[in-house]
Amino acid sequence: MHWLGGPMHVDITLLGGFSVVVDGRPIDAAAWTRRDATALVKVLALRPGRRLPRERLVDLLWPDLLLDRAAPRLHKAAHRARTSLGTGRGVVLVDGVVSLLPDAEVTVDVERFERVVAAGSAEDAIALYAGDLLPDDLYETWSHADRERLRAVHLDLLRGAGRWEDVLASEPLDEEAHIGVLRSHVEAGRRGHALRHLDQVEQLWREVGAVPDEALGAVRAEIEAMPAAEGSRQALPRGAARLPRPSTRTVGRDADVAAVLDLLARGRLVTLLGVGGVGKTRLAAEVAHRVVQETAQRSCYVDLTKVSEPGQVAGLVVRELGIRAGDDQDAVQVLAEALHRQSLLLVLDNFEHVVAAADVVAGVLERSAGVRVLVTSRARLRLGGEQVHEVRPLAVTAAAGADHADAVALFDQVARAVDPDFDLAQHLEAVGAICASVDGLPLAIEIAGGHLRTLSAPLLRERLADRLASGVVAARDLPDRHQTIPSTIDWSLQLLGDRERRLFARLSVFRGPVPLDAVEAVWPESDAVDPLSVLVDHSLVRRSAGATGEPAFGMLSLVREHAATLLPEERAAAEAARATYVADHLDDLYERRWTDAADRWLDDITGLLQEVRAAHAWAVGRGDAALAARIAAALGAYWFLEGHQVEGQRWTQEALAEAAILDPAVVARLHLASGFLAFPHSQWRAREHWELAVAMFRALAEPRLLAYALAVTSVTYVGAADRYAHAIRVNDEALRLAREAASPSLVAQVLNIRGEITRVAGHDDLARAAYEEGLAISTDLDDEMYVSVFLANLSYLADHRGDYAEARRLTHAALRLCRTLGRRLMAAWTVSQLAGPEHGLGHSELGAVLVGAADEALRVLGARRHPGDVPEHERVVTGIRTALGEDRFDELRADGARMSLDEVLDLVLGGPASGAEGPLRTGTSRA
Repeated sequence: MHWLGGPMHVDITLLGGFSVVVDGRPIDAAAWTRRDATALVKVLALRPGRRLPRERLVDLLWPDLLLDRAAPRLHKAAHRARTSLGTGRGVVLVDGVVSLLPDAEVTVDVERFERVVAAGSAEDAIALYAGDLLPDDLYETWSHADRERLRAVHLDLLRGAGRWEDVLASEPLDEEAHIGVLRSHVEAGRRGHALRHLDQVEQLWREVGAVPDEALGAVRAEIEAMPAAEGSRQALPRGAARLPRPSTRTVGRDADVAAVLDLLARGRLVTLLGVGGVGKTRLAAEVAHRVVQETAQRSCYVDLTKVSEPGQVAGLVVRELGIRAGDDQDAVQVLAEALHRQSLLLVLDNFEHVVAAADVVAGVLERSAGVRVLVTSRARLRLGGEQVHEVRPLAVTAAAGADHADAVALFDQVARAVDPDFDLAQHLEAVGAICASVDGLPLAIEIAGGHLRTLSAPLLRERLADRLASGVVAARDLPDRHQTIPSTIDWSLQLLGDRERRLFARLSVFRGPVPLDAVEAVWPESDAVDPLSVLVDHSLVRRSAGATGEPAFGMLSLVREHAATLLPEERAAAEAARATYVADHLDDLYERRWTDAADRWLDDITGLLQEVRAAHAWAVGRGDAALAARIAAALGAYWFLEGHQVEGQRWTQEALAEAAILDPAVVARLHLASGFLAFPHSQWRAREHWELAVAMFRALAEPRLLAYALAVTSVTYVGAADRYAHAIRVNDEALRLAREAASPSLVAQVLNIRGEITRVAGHDDLARAAYEEGLAISTDLDDEMYVSVFLANLSYLADHRGDYAEARRLTHAALRLCRTLGRRLMAAWTVSQLAGPEHGLGHSELGAVLVGAADEALRVLGARRHPGDVPEHERVVTGIRTALGEDRFDELRADGARMSLDEVLDLVLGGPASGAEGPLRTGTSRA
């Protein structure tokens, strides 16, 4: 709690990173490990007055959740934020508005930056801009607009100040900035610098396929007309423009930076010594930037991997200094003369493969008293005056007073870049073990963290340990590219190992992204994760989120085409494995129908549809009727609920033609599927198929499938008054079997059909009982698709009893779920249904518009109203037509037909869908 004597003073930093200081005391970074709480503070800090309406805040932080489901998360995040801030008034909710630190004196660096910009103090504003907004939140949609806006303001300030090098650091393709840099070289008479920069620009333009502006050609002519200057009189580059600037925060190196700065203060040659991947280059860059910031000394960075021979080192250094020289023999003399009487920090990176050029360094130090040299290497230069700082791996145990070891903190940073939802607190034990397994080596940690694209932290720990047992990471004297687990990294397609190349070829049988178990299915060895991780790391395989949020892996089409040309002798086996996997996976999803919410297994199939079609085509092409039939038999309900009926009819007809040689259980499921495909067009044809399925499932003693077949058979009697009693008897048996099977999802589906039979027969009390029980079951199952079905059907009953306001409320609720779930077909039916309540409330004109919009949407989707809905629709249309008159009704219906489904949803629900809801997709019936 804060002192009672006055308000607390809080400084919030958002530019270049996130931190909070309360009354001069920084809040430890460990206090912000809870992602939701941290995001809540950041979002509010960015908003004027640090406040937002609760609904808007929920939309930003949890866009895929409705308010009632997001509210508990908001309250939990607010509680954790208050704990981190150390005050119960840290986050406050009053009258639907959430505020951050309403009683404190708060300074936010973004606000300060914008105030200084508004005051016209460009240089002061530039100094305040410590970096882009919240760089650790690049994947958060709520930060994008503000980050780009502030970045654009900063770039405008830099342009206005003529700080072209700084502009290019952020915008490497900014032609105006390149011309500005070239002009500055021309004005200073630095012909060599100008030519070198011009060559870099033209190379960059060629790489991106851009055409240089005429102004660039004019500058080239002006530069080439400049007189050449002697190397010894060349002005050296100012500032740290050439220094590599790490793109992420450097972790655990504060003590190293201080130690190296101390060595440079006491001597002129410092070598950073360490194994490959330990972070020598990053440390050198951090030290050099500090030198530039804290002293007047200039710097120059030279990457020695650009040369392969010691004799080429001097020439490379000369070129990096922007000096034009002759051959490499003369370069040594030119270098010595150029650096004579200069004050410069020369950073020579990756020296180990040209260590024989140490005499070049000795010559520079001998001739140039103002030059200091910082070297990174895996071997000492063994020169007089050389001071060595050994760069060790990061600590794997926490220092006294620290919450986490440096290695763990680095893993957390890498993990959040790969998966913004990664929560270190949940995986702390596994992460600690992983970091210890790689001895805290930063490069190994970065690659291990990259595996979170593939594995959870505990699974990564388990599988990584097996690979580390081979002693691969112990080979620290190998070249840098081999300083980590070889099986987790590859540097190019040409250098892929045999296992990676084989998996690369086998994965080409998949048409789109697939889950990990699909990858493992086509891989004949025991562990696919290792070679898969290599392919992902090198962007040969792309990781995305599957329908359930689990990772999925796929290739760009051009990459897949190339992969398909490799190892043709293994392709047939991979295609067979792919087809078997698809059939097995569909069988598993078929079983999940009785336990999972409907939209989940539907989305799973949709995500795999490309592979389903390819597998079916392969089975047909190979004459494997049994496999093709298994695939078709598993898709009946999917085709009915999601469309693709023409395809389904062809597949089932082809399969049933081979019924004599098929497993009876598959034949029964094929009849079940055929009934679904016939039902929208012919109830009696559907009944024929379903009655055959009933008989076969009885013989096979399949109670759940028998219950399902009985239930769908009963719905074929909807509207047949003389068969009502029979329909109820059939449905009774289905309901009994479903309850005995302890399958709540199946019970809900049978109840929905029961409600339709009784509603159309005029028994609203029985229908209401069935719908309400089904709604309760679906709510418990979190089955939003069937919740929307029951809400829509209950609205019919409210309309029957004249409670039009309740009918509209229920229909609106159903429509909101349709839009959230992205089910266009369901939405089209429900929009049509809304016409009744609107007409009953006196809004007949709106009702006519809704009729027209729904008719057109159903036509576009190639769908029809269900038999149980047709009488209701005809009743409503007759009432609206009578109320408006023929001409007016036709006119308004035509207006509705010109609206898209999304436009009509915006009309009736009061605005466009949120970003989380997205565009509606085809599918999902409610029968």
